[in-house]
Amino acid sequence: MERKVSEVRIDMALQKETCSICINDNIRAIQMFSVDICGHRFCSECVKRYIETRLLEGNRLTCPPNGCHLELRYLSCVNFLTRELKQIWQQRIIEDLIPVTERVYCPNPRCSALMSVKELSIIKSTEESGVRRLCVKCREPFCFNCKAPWHNNMSCDNYKILHPNLIANDTKLEALDNKKMWRQCTKC
Repeated sequence: MERKVSEVRIDMALQKETCSICINDNIRAIQMFSVDICGHRFCSECVKRYIETRLLEGNRLTCPPNGCHLELRYLSCVNFLTRELKQIWQQRIIEDLIPVTERVYCPNPRCSALMSVKELSIIKSTEESGVRRLCVKCREPFCFNCKAPWHNNMSCDNYKILHPNLIANDTKLEALDNKKMWRQCTKC
């Protein structure tokens, strides 16, 4: 005797699974999230919290179990992400397309837009020195050489002398680096 397709669907909807993150063994199969490539399964709420934590910490989005290094795919997870998490992940995708050594951030603290060296090299400078560029987002001018706000008729060294806050902030960052034992990537 053959079972009807509707009976099989009802059985699947009633079937219970265990989430290996929260160890809840009373989760309906339709509430589980399956990682495309490796097939690991977790409840959607745990995956959502996992993705949120990883994004906010700036970590890679890999399959949750230790030892599984497969990356989660944005399109597989998009349905249960908040608007904010979608924006963060989309920005991360854009950043990952630009090699670390080619990243330039706008020095305007209200902007901080990400640009690439290639993108800025294409934009022709209007200054004789050839280092004045405009941010692609806020259009504020900055020095391509030292990545500081534009300092007209002044060398980068003189600008840094006249603006010691930049150096003070570097010193604070360096102190935090040492405290947290952060190290710069050798490729940077």
